[in-house]
Amino acid sequence: MTDSPGADQSPPPSPPSPVDHLPSAPSLSVHEAALPPRPVEVTASFWAWIVGALSPLLLPVALISERDETVRVALESDSTLEGPQVAVAVMLAIAFSAVLAVVVAALCLLFAFKVRAGRNWARITLTVLTVFGVSFTAVDPSWPSLVSTLVAVVATVLMFLPNANAYFRGQRRPGG
Repeated sequence: MTDSPGADQSPPPSPPSPVDHLPSAPSLSVHEAALPPRPVEVTASFWAWIVGALSPLLLPVALISERDETVRVALESDSTLEGPQVAVAVMLAIAFSAVLAVVVAALCLLFAFKVRAGRNWARITLTVLTVFGVSFTAVDPSWPSLVSTLVAVVATVLMFLPNANAYFRGQRRPGG
């Protein structure tokens, strides 16, 4: 009597996994294991801050597109000014606004990532910056500043909703 081929044989061993040689991930500390998950409110606030941080970068682009008009208006308003002087002054103002926009965007991005990580100091810093933004917008409102301020206010409110408050409380480090 012939047995079917391979009836007594076990299947061949599977090849080793390509990650068998990697060390396991370090275990979480007791504090890290007890951290609450990030709530939707904090994630939504984070993305609002990202949008808000990148929007000032559009200002220098808008200023460049209106450069000739700005020079013309300045020359018409003061007859003692000369065209080349005004053109240089306008370009310096645009360059300054571009540098300022990059610095503000970088700081807001840093604070947004810290908020997402649950750092309360970043939440407070962004709240203070929002208060300043609302103050400046109230003094000199424009469509871009109104939209930017509205985004900042929404992001700030999201950071202080009950689930977000619990998240920030849960992120406090032991002994601090």
